[in-house]
Amino acid sequence: MSKTTISSLAILLSHDKLSYITKKTDGEKISYSDVFDYSVDFTNLNKTEVEIEHELRSNLTLLQEYDFVHFCFLSTAINVVPNQFLHHPLEDLLSMSMYHPIQLAIDCPLQSIEASIVYNIHYPLKDVLLSLKKLQNARLYHSGKFLIDYAKINSKDDEIYVNLVHQKLEICVLSNGEFIFYNLFEIKTKEDFLFYILYTLNQLNINPNTVSLFIFGDVLDIEFNDYIDMLKKYIKNIDFNKDDEQLGKYFTLYKLFECELFQEH
Repeated sequence: MSKTTISSLAILLSHDKLSYITKKTDGEKISYSDVFDYSVDFTNLNKTEVEIEHELRSNLTLLQEYDFVHFCFLSTAINVVPNQFLHHPLEDLLSMSMYHPIQLAIDCPLQSIEASIVYNIHYPLKDVLLSLKKLQNARLYHSGKFLIDYAKINSKDDEIYVNLVHQKLEICVLSNGEFIFYNLFEIKTKEDFLFYILYTLNQLNINPNTVSLFIFGDVLDIEFNDYIDMLKKYIKNIDFNKDDEQLGKYFTLYKLFECELFQEH
């Protein structure tokens, strides 16, 4: 007799922050928990790594049993590599992009194009989480997979997809319906946000007046309204997906659950 209730955990991890959400599937009924955010200030000497590790090891949600566990990394040390070059050592493929030091390079296959994202996952929080017995069978992904695979390949239009998560700005660009660019930038201000979007379009010779922009992530929060207001001055065609949480603020976390379609538990 097959199991009727399936439980899943999705974790989004950057160097100093993690977000997670759980999902329960009972027959045709699907329910999600709220999204939980946990931030770490490694410069705070009053809170040592030992204390941080203790907090994570005491988190009841992380200690539960799950049928599926998904880890997604917001690593800025990345390179989109065509599949024909993946026989080379992954560390070499990253070092070609001037990323140093490379502690642990792994790859994340893409579905929409014949390529993989090669990335570095040297994150202190990752080592603690993967040491937890219930999380050791987690599948690992890079966040860029979900933005690239969501992009409307062969749409015949110029499109830019942006996702702001944990102060990391992901940008994916299609020209005439073909994938041409993905990168991830660290930002601190709305000026950084606007600069990287417009600079990318400029470098790729794409007109901001005609391009269609699809926006996801934290920038959809009301506290980022000034980011949106500034962006509207330069780009006319913007799709916000504000009415769909799974394609809105928590785009990456919800997309992680779709990976279960290709896994067995």
